[in-house]
Formats: sequence, C-alpha cells, structure tokens
Amino acid sequence: MASNESRIRQRAYEIWEREGRPQGEDLKHWLQAFQEIAASAETDGQSAKKPRSRKAAATDAPAKPKGATKAKGGAQSVPTTTPPSKPTKASGSVTRH
Repeated sequence: MASNESRIRQRAYEIWEREGRPQGEDLKHWLQAFQEIAASAETDGQSAKKPRSRKAAATDAPAKPKGATKAKGGAQSVPTTTPPSKPTKASGSVTRH
C-alpha cells in the first residue's frame, strides 16, 4: 500500500511539472496519477493470469438479471407495488367526535 502511495505521489508530481506547476490542481493530478497506477496494476494482473481459450470465451454468456427468469410451473410473477396513499380531507375548523 505504501509503495502504491509513493508511486502515485511521484506520478502526480510528474503530471504537475508537465502542466507547468499550476496552483490548486493537486487533487486533479493525484486522481489522474491514481487512475494511471490502478490501470497499469490491472493490466499487469491480467497479463500474469493464464489466458482463456477462445472456446471458453465464446460460450460465456452474460449473467441474466434476477427479474428476467421465468417462474416455474407456468405461473408468472407479478411485480408488487404499494398503492398510492389516499389524500386526506381538510376538515376545516369543525372537530367531530
């Protein structure tokens, strides 16, 4: 974690210098450096993994949302919603008991 922070700090400094050392842009430079370091770490992690075969990649289907599944036994599910609340009548100044 500390090594990533030092890498981000160094990269943010390089970005700051490259842009002409502007005042008040430190957060922008830090975030840009963070994104660059995270992206490079992600690609490094992917390249270290064993590549998947073409057949496995072609047959993988995206996950279906939970609501898209059919109900068993031919019954269909009905979304449940709460009915809108009834407006209350203004009773005026008369109190009934």
